Amino acid sequence: MKLKRLLFPFFACIAAGVFFLQCTRCTPLTDTQFKEPITLVTYNTQTFFDAVEDGTEFKEYKGSKSRWTDQKYRARLERLKGTMFAAGEKLTGKKDRLPDIAVLQEVENSRVIEDFCKQLPSGENYPYAVCPPRSEKGAFTTVILSKYPIEQYFVHRLYTEQKNSLRPLTEAVLNTGSKDKPQLLTVFAAHWKSKTGSSDSAAVRAQQEAQLIKKIQEHREKNPHIPFVVCGDFNQTLEEFNQLNDFPVCWDIEGYRAECEEGTQPDGSYYFKNSWEKIDHIFYESSADGYEDLETASDAGTAYIEPLLFFVLYEPPLIEDGKPVRYNVLTGEGYSDHLPLGFRFEIRD
Repeated sequence: MKLKRLLFPFFACIAAGVFFLQCTRCTPLTDTQFKEPITLVTYNTQTFFDAVEDGTEFKEYKGSKSRWTDQKYRARLERLKGTMFAAGEKLTGKKDRLPDIAVLQEVENSRVIEDFCKQLPSGENYPYAVCPPRSEKGAFTTVILSKYPIEQYFVHRLYTEQKNSLRPLTEAVLNTGSKDKPQLLTVFAAHWKSKTGSSDSAAVRAQQEAQLIKKIQEHREKNPHIPFVVCGDFNQTLEEFNQLNDFPVCWDIEGYRAECEEGTQPDGSYYFKNSWEKIDHIFYESSADGYEDLETASDAGTAYIEPLLFFVLYEPPLIEDGKPVRYNVLTGEGYSDHLPLGFRFEIRD
């Protein structure tokens, strides 16, 4: 599978170039190719650096005393592949299937995505991806991988009052239909400021939320016929949002809540201080009238997301003793301190 890396022109809202990865299609896009429900996974991969030292890595991943090696990097790529196929099987009920859309946080750069895609089978891969450059002094970026053509994408930069660059908000428009009969979907991918290392992190996340709400409003004004999903690691619970929690969120889907009460699903995707936390989220546009506080409620449009399935990928080898198996660079063992979220849905109008 040959990968081409293209640097696309500036959009007005882009503060830096975006690497757009595209590999050769194995089959042509036809009117019957994308008729099944759409499947999506969002996953914080936890410090997924490549094997090339650039200087921006965490200290345990660089320098002569580091235990980080190319062999460990290749093993992590293989584990990520296994995780994505496990999520795809649970989403579709079919083996050897990847999620249609994968949103990955804490990925160092486009090299990781190229290496990941190269190991995928030719008949089941991601022909399209958006991988924005890291923010200034940042260690990671957030990536959107897609089986569907990416018709348009935007990278929305944001700076703190101290002029520090935050991880950008990525917006991509995917064609989940065909060239002749398009069915568009907008995906917002986010990774917000962590609660560690900064006393003003809540204020920064409020700034990031205000940016996201503004971009959603702009989207609904310009493209009311295109539904959207918002996903990523927001580093805060639903109760800590100012406006975003007014949108439907996958944590409230009846099937998941029932399994959570039965004990077959965890009460979150991140385990911290002996407690599950819901800091990874998937919000979506539904047919329900739940956006009275948004200025564009009257222009919400006719297309919407109909949820079919939501789960936390809560199974070995990603968990041990009921907890996520975080990656350990010293031993080379583990996966991530977060668990992936899986979402199957349809676009209806």
